[in-house]
Amino acid sequence: MPVQAVLRRVVVLVALPAALAAQNVAEVQVAPPTITLKVGERTGLLATAFDRVGNVIPTVRVLWSSNNVQVARVDNNGTVTGVANGVAIIEAHVGARRGSAAVQVVGGAAPPPPAPPPPSDGGQQAPLTVDQSLAGQPAGTGAATMLRIEPPTIFLLPSENVRAAPRALKDDGSPAAPVSVKWQSLRSDIANVDQNGVVVALASVVVQQADFSFREAGPITLGPGEVDTVRVAVPSQNGRVINPLALQWTTADPAIARVSLTGVLTAVAPGKTTLAVSGLLQNKSVDVIVHRPVELLAVLPKWQQEVALPIQATVKFEAQALAADRTPVTDAPLTWSLADTSLATFDVASGVLTGRRPGKTQLVVKGPGPGLSVTWNVRVVAAAVRLSAVRLGLPVNRRYAVRGNYVDEGGNVIGPAVGLTWATDNPPVATVAEDGTITAAGYGRATVTATAPGGKRTPLQVFVQGEIVVASSRSGRFQLYAAERSNLAQLRRVTQDTASALDPAFSPDGSRIAYTSQRQIYLLDADGSNPTRFTNAPSTDGHALFTPDGSAVVFQSDRTAHAQIFVQPLAGGEAVQLTLEPTVNTQPTISPDGETIAFVTTRDGGTNVWLMGKDGANQRAFTKSVGKDFRNTEPHFLRDGTLAYLLEGKEGGHTLTQVVKADLLTGKVTPMTGTDLVITDFAVSPAGDLLALVVNVGGGKPSYRVYIQPIGTSGAPVPIPTTGTEQMMTPAFMP
Repeated sequence: MPVQAVLRRVVVLVALPAALAAQNVAEVQVAPPTITLKVGERTGLLATAFDRVGNVIPTVRVLWSSNNVQVARVDNNGTVTGVANGVAIIEAHVGARRGSAAVQVVGGAAPPPPAPPPPSDGGQQAPLTVDQSLAGQPAGTGAATMLRIEPPTIFLLPSENVRAAPRALKDDGSPAAPVSVKWQSLRSDIANVDQNGVVVALASVVVQQADFSFREAGPITLGPGEVDTVRVAVPSQNGRVINPLALQWTTADPAIARVSLTGVLTAVAPGKTTLAVSGLLQNKSVDVIVHRPVELLAVLPKWQQEVALPIQATVKFEAQALAADRTPVTDAPLTWSLADTSLATFDVASGVLTGRRPGKTQLVVKGPGPGLSVTWNVRVVAAAVRLSAVRLGLPVNRRYAVRGNYVDEGGNVIGPAVGLTWATDNPPVATVAEDGTITAAGYGRATVTATAPGGKRTPLQVFVQGEIVVASSRSGRFQLYAAERSNLAQLRRVTQDTASALDPAFSPDGSRIAYTSQRQIYLLDADGSNPTRFTNAPSTDGHALFTPDGSAVVFQSDRTAHAQIFVQPLAGGEAVQLTLEPTVNTQPTISPDGETIAFVTTRDGGTNVWLMGKDGANQRAFTKSVGKDFRNTEPHFLRDGTLAYLLEGKEGGHTLTQVVKADLLTGKVTPMTGTDLVITDFAVSPAGDLLALVVNVGGGKPSYRVYIQPIGTSGAPVPIPTTGTEQMMTPAFMP
């Protein structure tokens, strides 16, 4: 089994009072690095000298030597002659610098090996530790700071021998005064060394070229003034680090970065250069980047806030190094670390943190320099999802972007929901995109489900219905029908009530309709399913509408001596009376913020619109018509907070009606319709672009139709088509 010889080198470090100037020759290379000759055969070697920046020095004197003239000789021209079977190291000397080539000679008898030292007690050869004289070291002056062994690598076969020579050097690589050294072989079963530095191979040794490489993956990035020790290793030899003294180190631009003889790299100024290392018959280089000084780190998300991370969900983290002028230092290195990798995993390349199991951990990013560190506290939770809607009503072709938040076990929001997957159980009714955008495709109902990473699911009920709902008598009694503004002639029946169904009103999410039937208020899903009685009093209840938050219904009822305004929670409980005057109070409507209720009352001797708080407080007049010739009725709050109502008056014996809107603060009134139609009721679309007008077209005998009129344009009112004696009234728009 081939093994490799190991030779321990002793390095003597001595403090020097001062360093001398470096020699011009920084490196000598011999080519080819290895040759094989037969006994008596001759071949030439070429020696090349280089300066510190890698330039060839052509005019130098080269001295040649062989470490084993019994195997191979070399003349002053570099011509090698094979003498006997074995291996010799041929060296080319240029001043203190030298290069070498290994020469193997075959085809002859091996020279006799020197006698091995006597064995120690017990028959085992003991490691030699012998004081060495100063002979054999080149003459030099000054104290040594390092010791180099020449040659740095020895190749041997069994019974071969070679002498290793110490070289005492100063910082600049020039010879120092000779020093006393000791020799020792750590593997005397493979190779031995005597007091003169002669190495003898005792077992089989495999000699082969092995590439070395930088241990640091390039480029090497530093800030000005920072220092890094660069190491060169042999990957094929379990990452063995090469002694830096056996190598020559240079940088292409010392004004950007400089390197010492021991591989210590010092950043000088911002810029880019190259670090080169040569020796052992090889040359390697790596890029060096010196970035601008970094003052602070800009990060997302904010580090002051705890980051909630559901299991299997992801959160992206970003960090950027900034200079003093707040410009990015893109080449500054950042280091990321995660405290507990069992709770989450972090991908440095993408900056994505993924939750694995519940618990708390920390993610840290560090920049170059002291104090440049940011820590995020991360909580991994088994979270549920709360969607922006639980129920949703949409007209055909409308879209709605659903958003979600993660909530903990207590229902508290812990952050935006990410990584959700979406599905629908009825694509002909509602489709859903990857980002949670729902599109109403056809009439009916569907369930859209959001699934969080980890498997928790949250359903959303979607009801697709016509945008405009009216009460029509086409079936013999008034029932609710729906139509689209683009096809008013196509009515779809919504209710199947055994009595009349009137006064529809949509919930804020469009998923429910409140209506009046048999003098009580009922609720049903927007697709017409699940009708449920809401009020149950021995009275006439009607004109219901939902509060803006969808939690209650406001309505009028004559359950007292006169009709009054009531509010009743959807979740259950008794109705609360809001108006207490002993006069008629009807037709309530609620402001978009839910704080103000407008209603119609006769308490001031006329029929006027009044205002009050949502709890019935601060009841006050808004319109002030007196007598029977002028009436202000049917108030409707618009989305912008203005109040529309129906103005009715007498002029020349004729009744004139007009829809107007008024600003609550200034009282300024603006017409919304002309006075050519006899309007008895109306509704306004949520977008404020359409009016649905209930018009009496029968003259003396009431006959009601519904007209659709654009707001703010010159378009004429368009009637919803009727058949025979059909009548329509009480329109409502889906939100």
